[in-house]
Amino acid sequence: MAKQKYALNPGEKIVYKTSCVRHGFWGAYTHALTITNQSVILEKYGMLNNFKGIERFDYSVISQAIQSEASNGEKQLELYIGGKVEEFALQSGDENELKVLVMAVNDQMGPDAEYYDFNYYQSIVTEAKDTDRILELRAKAQDEVPVSGSSGLEIAGVAAKNLLKSGDFSAKGVTKAITKATGKQKKKGIFSGIMDEFLDDIGIKDLQDEFTEMGNEFREEFGLKTKMTHAERKELEELEEKRRKQEIQKQKYSVFQDKVNQQKSMINAKKSTSAEPKQPDSESTKMSVKEQMELLQQIKNLLDVGVLTQEEFDKKKQEILNS
Repeated sequence: MAKQKYALNPGEKIVYKTSCVRHGFWGAYTHALTITNQSVILEKYGMLNNFKGIERFDYSVISQAIQSEASNGEKQLELYIGGKVEEFALQSGDENELKVLVMAVNDQMGPDAEYYDFNYYQSIVTEAKDTDRILELRAKAQDEVPVSGSSGLEIAGVAAKNLLKSGDFSAKGVTKAITKATGKQKKKGIFSGIMDEFLDDIGIKDLQDEFTEMGNEFREEFGLKTKMTHAERKELEELEEKRRKQEIQKQKYSVFQDKVNQQKSMINAKKSTSAEPKQPDSESTKMSVKEQMELLQQIKNLLDVGVLTQEEFDKKKQEILNS
């Protein structure tokens, strides 16, 4: 068990913690950041992981916590304290975790801080990381799927040739033939990509585009369909890749936001339950037989000495027996 390097204040509880944190623009990613119900604590470590002390930023002095961007484009957490701004960045560059850090600080400065605990934030971060990994693997699997059209037909043709050549028409033989054909096609695609890059580097592709554009001028005059240049094809690929990344980012944000909303709903449910007035328990307020007998004896004594009339006694007696 690791030894605690510093003591928390009385009643102080940790609600979130992350490591590999940079403090300030020129700092190294050697620190840890702990969010508690009382303050933001920076745990300072040296390059050899040697503990160098802590720095506290109490919520009483923090006016605002936001996610911003450093001059180098890196996303970071900013704490506004008086006329100063304290900056913190994550080495991982995980935007979802950074959002949770900002949320945690603002939640703990709010009126409902007691409802947001460690499990609340950990659940959001875990869900976000799992989603990122799923989308990453899906994208990778999609990249490895052979494209449709002529290449797909070509793979089928090569697979058929392999099958006839081997003479093994079993399920295992068919699988082997397809695997071999796909491997050849993949190698061909890699080689083609390398050649395209090489021709682009030495300017051949630019020269081809000039001839294509000259030909397009004649095609336009005769009302024929123009051909696509290499530069246009490359631009299209880049735009499609950019669109694909944007779609993946939208999916990540959507899942992250869904998880936050789900957790918020649970918090609101807790708040509603605690705000409901407690109804008196009829069972607990009901008198026992012994208590009834003792009270009846007391009012009988009052009747005997003339404090109560017979009518008052009968009425009180009925109330006691019904209670």
